[in-house]
Amino acid sequence: MRAADLPAHLGAGERLPFPVIHAALRPFVPLLDRLGDTPQDAQWHAEGNVAVHSALVVAHAHALADEAGLTGEDRAALILAAALHDTGKALTTRTEADEAGVTRLRSPRHARRGRDHLSYRLLDSGLPPRLILTVLRLVAAHHSLHRALDGNLDRGVPALARRVPLGPLVLLARADARGRVVLSGDARRGEDTADLLELAARELGVWETGDPYAAFRAEVRALLPGAFPELHALALGRGLRDWEAGVIHTPHEAAARVQDAARRGFARLTVLCGPSGSGKSTLGRADPGTQAVSLDALRARLGRDHTDQTVNGRVMQAAREAVRAGLRCGAHVVWDATSLRRDQRSQVLALGEAYGALTRIHVAWTPPAVFTARNAARPSPVPPAVLAAQLNALEFPDVTEAHTVTLFAPDGESWTL
Repeated sequence: MRAADLPAHLGAGERLPFPVIHAALRPFVPLLDRLGDTPQDAQWHAEGNVAVHSALVVAHAHALADEAGLTGEDRAALILAAALHDTGKALTTRTEADEAGVTRLRSPRHARRGRDHLSYRLLDSGLPPRLILTVLRLVAAHHSLHRALDGNLDRGVPALARRVPLGPLVLLARADARGRVVLSGDARRGEDTADLLELAARELGVWETGDPYAAFRAEVRALLPGAFPELHALALGRGLRDWEAGVIHTPHEAAARVQDAARRGFARLTVLCGPSGSGKSTLGRADPGTQAVSLDALRARLGRDHTDQTVNGRVMQAAREAVRAGLRCGAHVVWDATSLRRDQRSQVLALGEAYGALTRIHVAWTPPAVFTARNAARPSPVPPAVLAAQLNALEFPDVTEAHTVTLFAPDGESWTL
């Protein structure tokens, strides 16, 4: 079966087992072949390696999808996420001693590492990008339900709902729990957490909603009559972040915090993100009147050519000063670099925050086959090993990193997180 055919079969209710899904996706995600060789701690996963666990989770996800009456893309997203949810364990599993000095198998941050690894590779599979985006959200969040329940539920649960649809996430968490054989401890802990999250989400009115902040957004817009879209984006980007952090408590405060920007104006800072050849610079030129800060152009000016890495220190110093100069003038500055890692993006975005700018991340979400071909056709292509290293190092942007995060496909379609 082709990967592109999976949504139709899964959406129609066909119970495809993990090996069938694995076989369809492995040409695009070879990491799947390593799941059978990736062990798990027997205390919590006595069923066996990650492939064994994934097969059980897929089977339980099918059963739960039947019970919930899921069909179409919703069902396909759940089953595919079940098959892929622990992909990151192949990259992160290691041994370390626990507090009692007992050697354990751990897979720290495997959910996000899995999401990052899949984020571009699945685009080559022929799966619809919107479906891929839902799968990525589920994979990234499947191990973090408890965080939404720690502390302030009123803020933690809506914050999670902003990142991922809670209905499929809870089903995935239940399937994950049922796909384990636990030798000690509370075997129902995972399902109990899922039950508590569903209960809290229903009580807060964010269970069956596409946007848990729809009322918040509407009230902010009503408080800023006649405001142009970028001012709304600034008010909502700051407001939702500050509300989730407990800094503000009402939409009125979110609107009030941009009144000065509404009177005086404000700068814009757009950070481009994507591997070489993915179309970042084209995205950066889409808005007229921008001031581009290109690391490649600075390398060419300060070094031998645009590939000269020996001048990186001088390049970064000059680039940061160019950003500051543009922001001081209230310009729209575009940071044109791969910006693959979160720390790379955060250093630049912090400059925008310091100057009160509207911060945006524009992701060139281009299939690897496309940007690899583009790169090869360049007069001075990036070496294939470097391009592969970029893909392996990539940390897919999160909605919380900037005021807006938007993914752009090569055909012009876009999705705002």
